[in-house]
Order: sequence, then C-alpha cells, then structure tokens
Amino acid sequence: MSEILTLHGLPFPAELLYAPAHNLWLREEPDGSVTLGLSAYGCALYGEIFAFTAKRAGLHIEAGRSFGVIEFAKAASSARSPLAGMLVEGNPRVQEQPALINRDCYGEGWLVRIRPDDWPATRADFVSGEQALAALVEQMRLDNFDPQAPGVQALQWKS
Repeated sequence: MSEILTLHGLPFPAELLYAPAHNLWLREEPDGSVTLGLSAYGCALYGEIFAFTAKRAGLHIEAGRSFGVIEFAKAASSARSPLAGMLVEGNPRVQEQPALINRDCYGEGWLVRIRPDDWPATRADFVSGEQALAALVEQMRLDNFDPQAPGVQALQWKS
C-alpha cells in the first residue's frame, strides 16, 4: 500500500485520483477503464450505506450524470460521474453487501468501472496527493463539513 494522507482522521491513498466535488476516487486500470469509488469523505458524509444500485453495463454515462443510486439513512442520492464514458460494470459484491463501501471504500467497496471517452484530456480534471488534500479542504468548507458533528462516521483505515 502506498502513502496514506489523512484529513480530519479520514484516509486518502496518495496514488489515487480524486474528484472532490463528487466525493469520489478514481483509479486507472491496465485495460483502459477507470474504477470509481466513494471516498472516505463521501462515506463520512453519507454515514452507513444500505444499498448501491449501478446502472446497467453498456450504458454511456455523460459527465455529471448518474451512474447509480446510493441509499443511506432513510435517503437516497444519485452517484454522479465526474467523467463521460461507457459503464463497463457495477461492483456485484457491493450490490450484495453494501457495507463493503463503508468498510473498505478504497478496496473491495469500489462502485463502478467506466471506459472514459477521452481519458488523456479528462485525467487533468482530477487531483492526487497534496493537491487532492487542498481540494478536499475547500470542498469540506463549501459543504460546511463538521467532522465532530453527530452522525459523522470517521473510517478506521486498515494499514
């Protein structure tokens, strides 16, 4: 495992890319697809996740449009893609065991894989490392995030 950066006790692996406004992380895969998952910050905001339903594989997803629905604490939210591309697959394990998202958001709890329309051009839209932490600090400010608020669940990172 690479370096883990932390912010308010939340872990952020330095090698991943982040889309802070979407509360997502991204990982480039050898086959050209990109894996997306909910970041530790997203998990802290949503709390316990009860269900995730991905849209069907083969659909073209536009940037800013939904790739699935996340259900949490008597509410639901569209998971919106930070990039355009074809939905390759939803994570079947997460659909059967949504608690994986909270327990292992950067590992087995990934959400979907997308084959981006233009990854070389789109990749520059995402941040990593210290740049990601700075962007997350700004997103938390915009969200009025209080890490001490009741209901905020900090993840216990397994190192």
